[in-house]
Amino acid sequence: MSVSRAFAALPMLAPLLAGVGCSSAGGSPCTYCDGGKTDVTRDIAEDFPASEAGPIGETAGEAVARPDEAGDGRPPTTRDTPPGETPQLTPIPDGGYLLLDDFQTGAAPGWEVVGETPSGSLGDWSVILGSSGSVLSEGVLDADTWHIAYATAAIGPDQIVEARLRVIDFYAEAPSYVAALFARYDSTADSGYFVALRGDGSVIVRRRDHGISASWDSGVDVGIRAGVWYIVRLEVIGHALNAFIDGTPVYSVIDDNPLASGGIALGTLGATMEVDRVSAADL
Repeated sequence: MSVSRAFAALPMLAPLLAGVGCSSAGGSPCTYCDGGKTDVTRDIAEDFPASEAGPIGETAGEAVARPDEAGDGRPPTTRDTPPGETPQLTPIPDGGYLLLDDFQTGAAPGWEVVGETPSGSLGDWSVILGSSGSVLSEGVLDADTWHIAYATAAIGPDQIVEARLRVIDFYAEAPSYVAALFARYDSTADSGYFVALRGDGSVIVRRRDHGISASWDSGVDVGIRAGVWYIVRLEVIGHALNAFIDGTPVYSVIDDNPLASGGIALGTLGATMEVDRVSAADL
């Protein structure tokens, strides 16, 4: 499905925009849930978001048995999130952006990467000259490990993060391979929320908690393609997470036990990406 066709068909996405139906009890995401599919078992900590294992066979809003996510012998359950209006873009506050970076200086001051790198190095991230000027690029097509760069600027917990980005290549046309924009990202804990553009053309919002990612529901096919520039926004306000592509709402969930704080980050898993502008504001 093309992006334009997906956006034209937004009424068909109304159930998702009103709230999804695959969250675990209390509105928490399921580590093993992505539209009824199990995570790849070989290394959940590296977050392969979904295998092609096939549906578990649940119905939205009904309790279903899943693997013991909580470790207490009780399988999580699912529920519908409360219905609501289609999300709208939140206006940037009068104070403006706390972070606005277009990398046109040819450098990325105030950015660091997760993992050990030489002092002053961004590891596999670098500022290069792209077709639209200088861009922040992650150029290693690594199907096994997350590559995350984060801004050190402090941002309040209620925040709007946005990036103009494009995927250069996916390792395969599969949902496991993603380019992501993070909000409330805590580099020390490797925790935060992210909206992911996936190799199968879909978009999903996930929660990452100490290196393990979890989903509320399956991704939404909006025809994401490598080589195309998108303006990706993630708003995290209280318990609510709303994602937008080119100004159009594509994903909305409620986390009843939200992560407390963190900033903006960019990440890839099985994808290469260029970013020519990022911004962040708090409310």
